[in-house]
Amino acid sequence: MNGERCAAFLAVCCSLFVATPRCEAQNLVPNGSFELKDTCPYTVGFQEGDRPLYWYSWLNSPDYFNTCAGSLPLVSVPQNGWTFQYPWEGEAYVGMRTYDGGGDYREYVGTELIQPLQVGCTYQLRFRTNPANNGNYWLVGGSTACNNVGMLFTTHSNAWYGTTGPDFPYRNHAQLRTTIPVADTAAWTLVEGTFVADSAYTHLVLGNFFPDSLTTAFQIDNTDPWYGITFYLIDGVEVIPLDPGCNGLGVQEDESIGTPRIEWNGEIIHVLWDGEVYRAEVRDAWGRMVEASNSTGSLVDMSKPMSAGVYFLRLQSKEKQQVVKFIVW
Repeated sequence: MNGERCAAFLAVCCSLFVATPRCEAQNLVPNGSFELKDTCPYTVGFQEGDRPLYWYSWLNSPDYFNTCAGSLPLVSVPQNGWTFQYPWEGEAYVGMRTYDGGGDYREYVGTELIQPLQVGCTYQLRFRTNPANNGNYWLVGGSTACNNVGMLFTTHSNAWYGTTGPDFPYRNHAQLRTTIPVADTAAWTLVEGTFVADSAYTHLVLGNFFPDSLTTAFQIDNTDPWYGITFYLIDGVEVIPLDPGCNGLGVQEDESIGTPRIEWNGEIIHVLWDGEVYRAEVRDAWGRMVEASNSTGSLVDMSKPMSAGVYFLRLQSKEKQQVVKFIVW
């Protein structure tokens, strides 16, 4: 960073992370467009190293598709095992089975929110979806559509860290869902709505949370064979606070005991907390990880330079969590 930027950065830190009203609201969904990855997808099913960062299967075997997997026909983009479709943005998207023709098989993907939702706060919910068709292995020459594709908030994780994990029973509920089947196979369809948080939800999961008996499904093209299943792609997932004071939106934070501090010495960012074992993460305004470190004391050094913009420092110990907004000029 140049001297001017360093001085501005320090000024913001010393003023206790002023979150000015001109700052844009943060998307609370990490990696909401599924661009960030450990490696290119190499097989189907959200295997280890074969999924977008911060996202896990929450039931069975959803799939991750990325243009970097061009030589692997089942998980490449735009043509893959399930469909032919370009991403809504970037290079990647995820997909999952949402209807099973009577078998009630489901696939879900889920993540932990950057910050928990605050009770009583209003949030804008959005995602883009597209029904799979013309895959090179499944749904070859055919496509079906169903309703109830949506997002659900929970207060706990159901992440599968291997090929098996805990069950995720039907909720017959979702904070946002498609009430009629999305049948446009050419373009991405925006699904959006607002939601007032009734709990301090910490996690988000995507899929169809209703059984087949409560889901409407049909064949998009009557000339195509009926496969009895639907598979939807999802991209561009957003959860954005709308009310001032919610998740740091437009609020100046006051100094209090235990508030994290950031100091800048010209080369290294020092994060000081209150002496516990904790993890420190810096994310940008889109939720993308900039730097992360684990600390066994009151100090953690993060030396990666950051460009000008709004950032969020998240500190999490076994007993508590703090999220602080700061600005680099």
